Amino acid sequence: MATDGIHSIFPPQEHNYVAYHPFLRATHRFDPAALESPVAGGCLDFEAGDLIVLHSFHATGWADGTSLSTNKRGWIPSNYCEPYDIPQVRPLLVAILNALVNPRAEDGRSSQVAVTTIVSGVRNLLEGTDCLARDSPLVREAEAINKSRRALLAEVSALVSCVKRQSPDHSISEDLVYRAHRVLVCAAAFLDTIDLDEYSYLPSPPPAEYTSETGSSVDGGGFAGPSLTFEYQPVSALARLNFLYDSALVCLGSFLNSSYVDTRTPAKLLLTTRRAAHACRELLAVVETVSSRASPIVYSLEEAKEAMYDRITAIVTAARDVVAAQCIENNGPESLLTESQNLIDAIVACVRTAGLCLAKAKYVLDRVGDFELEIDRRYLDYQLRSQLGESRRSSSKSESSYGMTAATSLDDEPWNLALVSESLPSDIEPEVKGKKTRTPLQDRIIFNADGQVQGGSLEALVKQLTANNVAPDALFVSTFFLTFRLFTTSTALAQALVHRFTSLSPDEPNVLAVRLRVYNALKGWMESHWRMETDNEAIPIIVDFAHGSLKSTLPFASARLLDLSKKVVSCDKPLVPRSMSKLGIDTSLGILLPDSSSVPTPIVNKLHLAIVARYVREGELPPSILDFDPLELARQITVKESRLFCKIVPEELLGQEFSKKAGKSTAVNVKAMSSLSTDLANLIGESILAGDVPLKVRMNIIRHWIRVAEKCLELKNYNCLMAIACALQSSVILRLKKTWELLPPRYHSLFAELKGIIVYEKNYASYRTLLRNTSTPCIPYLGVYLTDLTFADEGNSDFRTFHPDMEDSSPIINFDKHVRTTKIIADLQRFQVPYRFQDVPELQAWLDVEIKRVHDMYLEDQHVLYRRSCMIEPKAGGTQAYGGIGAGIGVSAVTEGVSWSEERASS
Repeated sequence: MATDGIHSIFPPQEHNYVAYHPFLRATHRFDPAALESPVAGGCLDFEAGDLIVLHSFHATGWADGTSLSTNKRGWIPSNYCEPYDIPQVRPLLVAILNALVNPRAEDGRSSQVAVTTIVSGVRNLLEGTDCLARDSPLVREAEAINKSRRALLAEVSALVSCVKRQSPDHSISEDLVYRAHRVLVCAAAFLDTIDLDEYSYLPSPPPAEYTSETGSSVDGGGFAGPSLTFEYQPVSALARLNFLYDSALVCLGSFLNSSYVDTRTPAKLLLTTRRAAHACRELLAVVETVSSRASPIVYSLEEAKEAMYDRITAIVTAARDVVAAQCIENNGPESLLTESQNLIDAIVACVRTAGLCLAKAKYVLDRVGDFELEIDRRYLDYQLRSQLGESRRSSSKSESSYGMTAATSLDDEPWNLALVSESLPSDIEPEVKGKKTRTPLQDRIIFNADGQVQGGSLEALVKQLTANNVAPDALFVSTFFLTFRLFTTSTALAQALVHRFTSLSPDEPNVLAVRLRVYNALKGWMESHWRMETDNEAIPIIVDFAHGSLKSTLPFASARLLDLSKKVVSCDKPLVPRSMSKLGIDTSLGILLPDSSSVPTPIVNKLHLAIVARYVREGELPPSILDFDPLELARQITVKESRLFCKIVPEELLGQEFSKKAGKSTAVNVKAMSSLSTDLANLIGESILAGDVPLKVRMNIIRHWIRVAEKCLELKNYNCLMAIACALQSSVILRLKKTWELLPPRYHSLFAELKGIIVYEKNYASYRTLLRNTSTPCIPYLGVYLTDLTFADEGNSDFRTFHPDMEDSSPIINFDKHVRTTKIIADLQRFQVPYRFQDVPELQAWLDVEIKRVHDMYLEDQHVLYRRSCMIEPKAGGTQAYGGIGAGIGVSAVTEGVSWSEERASS
């Protein structure tokens, strides 16, 4: 390759320590297209993390290398890379390097020798990381490590298959070199996974009592690392905070000696950094939980949390700078001292911020009270992890060097491919030519950073539902059973659960626990989530399963399922009603149900009630709206709306069922409540525009409805508040300029405040803030929920791609879409608590009669209110609307969520 043009682009690099390492790893992305030089075409483009084998090194700092990921060769800037020399993978590096440097052995068995040494290197790596057997704790507990291990073994299998197809002289072919490169890439990825997950996926020790003792254990080489014992039993948030804060201080405190930082090795420094970051994250996890209980939000705690996240990032960055300074031989002690001091400063700042987080979290606990943390969160023991990590390092043959020849010990033995196969784990399968590796259905699942399911196949979701290693997540379980009919059928679900039960081998670990989970899933479905009209088709499958496989394994479970099968076929409601808490939503605001002695006495006048009764019974002179006390009228409207609101069931809110036309929709309660809101708004307009009423009386009626709206706000009936505000802001009322001018300034201000609460700006930001801090009982504005559900349904696809960057890109269920829907429904359900107000039969009857009258009137002539408005105040060259926010909003806005969806359905 020509080098003159390349070397003229940049001056010689200051640091060429990579020249002495044959394998490099890219630390940054390099794109030759960015070079404004005609020789850029000879450069190699690579991504951060790519492995590169070095062929030659120039004094300018440029090197000739081949990317193992793309198998392409070209010039690379060495300052974009770092040496790749990890003890666990060093024997494999030696084997591959020997194969490249010595392409032909004297006896013509080059390819055989190369494969033998490479396989030996892979075995050495798996042994050194305790992952040789597929039933080892790490492989069994950590799915990421298991997948990475399988990928490595698949490449080894392909390498073995390749050597079987070699030419008779057994020379090293390009295909064999490519396969060897792929083995090393997968080995590096596997080791990366181990480094990331070895502190998260160790097998859990038996549950132990909580202990707050901390200490230090010798971690080799004179390094004293923190030894922390974490809780596996339920424990209070305050106790956990104190313990994790002390634990974090132990980890952070080990840095606060600059000479100690200077002398330790990079590996030890990174290990301690990882431990410190992990301890701080565990502390933040509890702080997050405490913060979620705060109502209203404690902004000082939120700021402390954000600062803590920044401090952790600063520690990791500073530690990396120290390691980089140690690796550069030409760096003087001043440079290392500067980087070490930066690390110490970051640690001190983190300690201070951790104390601030603790103080603010305790302040919240003093307000909301202490509580038990979730039992399914695991806090792993640092000492256990340290010991296991050291055992891995000591067991690996890390003393190998690039100068040794790993094949010499094998040259005296005859070549036999069977020996190679025997040296590998038993679960490796040879690659089939032309066959693409596809992830099994039960493993096609995607999680987000918080460990929540985002998507998966039906089989994978069922596997997650019945997993035995973690407690079932309440939100996941509720979402699955609430929404599964949107992405599968009852028959398919029953078959998947049965297959999960019967596909398990009796020899598998924890097989009984998984089968119990399958039984509990079926039982929970039939008890609390069964829908007779759609789920009865699954009864034959469940009955056959109960009589067969289940009976022979769990006789008591079989009898229970058979009993439930007989009950659910003719029951149109859940045998065991679901509670709000089962949806996994925090209900710490409380259900404020007063006892019977606190039921308020109705504010009524006997004379007025007699007039109302005669009107309802005989149709005599109707009472005036001014005859009713605003508070009592607000109570009676609230009682009527609350009954309908509490009847709404989750199935009415799924799949935009509420947007279907009347008669075809099963969302009868949603439709009824929306209709009531519209009729109530029309009743308000009709009462203001009724008959030949003096101007001052008409103003008093507007003022009376404003007072009723104020009382609705006090009663937390936001749905009625919205109906009244929309009615008063409708064009037929707003145009009554003379009437509004008579309204006292106090009521103008009050009406402006009420409108400010339910204004649409920023997607009802003011209203949503108010609702978040509202306790029950409460009637939220239904239109906002219906709009949110519509956007959640239409803004998210039903399916998503599984690993779009890989060959296996088959579609999977977009479970995150259904989680969003479930959270919206759960938030609505937490308010479904009835009010403890006493019915006034006369007022309830009057409301029914008036609502029906106005409803029928509006059906006959939808413009009747506008004509009345024009008769009261005729047009004078144009309509001038009342100058408030929302001017021109009609009464239909009360049910915007339903009406908007119905428009789309009909278009």
